[in-house]
Amino acid sequence: MTLHALGWSSRFALHVKEDGEEIQRIPVRVIAQHRHTLVVHDGTNEIELPALGKWFRDKQSTQPTVGDWLIFSQQDVSRTRILPRESEIQRLVKARRTAQVIAANVDLLLVIIACNDDFSESKLERYLALAEAAGVDAHVVFSKMDLNPNYAQIVERARPLLFDIECTTVNCLDAETLGTIRLLFTTQITGLVVGSSGVGKSTLTNTLVGESVQKTQRTRSKDEKGRHTTSARRLVHIPTGGLIIDVPGIRELALTGVAESLPRTFPDIESLAQECAYRDCAHEQEPNCRVRTALRDGVLDKRRLKNYNRIRIQLSPAFSPHAPKEIEV
Repeated sequence: MTLHALGWSSRFALHVKEDGEEIQRIPVRVIAQHRHTLVVHDGTNEIELPALGKWFRDKQSTQPTVGDWLIFSQQDVSRTRILPRESEIQRLVKARRTAQVIAANVDLLLVIIACNDDFSESKLERYLALAEAAGVDAHVVFSKMDLNPNYAQIVERARPLLFDIECTTVNCLDAETLGTIRLLFTTQITGLVVGSSGVGKSTLTNTLVGESVQKTQRTRSKDEKGRHTTSARRLVHIPTGGLIIDVPGIRELALTGVAESLPRTFPDIESLAQECAYRDCAHEQEPNCRVRTALRDGVLDKRRLKNYNRIRIQLSPAFSPHAPKEIEV
């Protein structure tokens, strides 16, 4: 392992300034997060840092997480600081009604969708909007093709929602079906695997890495629902290049970033909105609304428009994570 293989590049180096202090500080990347510790890597060794103490508590708004780059000193941990993030992915902590960053500096979002009856068009749209709002590329992976002889029907239901976003159908246990995904992980690319519990996130990670780095469990036979297996987030190096982060199944995501439009996730609605009489049309009661006309004429699906409006609320600059509306995935 080297810093380069961990994803270190000139864009992060630009944020490192020589401060003239005698204490030597080095770049390290957070590769795992546990309850009371962080595991970081300096390109040669893994180092455990306490996720406690003044240096950590003082960073409540931007506490370090998996994928972060830190400037770290073994001589004085309190001088550790986080480098500015290129991207961040959040989840909603329901008990505290606040957003928590679960991964930082992600380049690619692998959205895992199981080819079973749990498939949801709205859920897929929300994951795609998450990637677009965070400014990262998305790739949809349809898993469990080996368990459903009619898996192509699920893929066909999803295709009208993908537009220019690419997808792959895989058996997460079969390395030969993951060739396309391996090509996505060029050197320095960090990918985050997201999806409901039991869709095969950890299995896919293990197969890409070539060893068991995350525990896996069978889905419940009575309803094919997944069980939470992954309990800790960890960034893992893929032998053929790139890095991958697996996280526990997420039931609620707080969409990150601010996006007034979603041209990649909802290009059909965004295009119709350009023809509305009012630039700030909310597509509700305004006259000459092209979006509502398309809905009335059957050109636009009511479910899709409802989901689009919900996601726009979440991405509004005025939206607060304390607001009652939540996006469940």
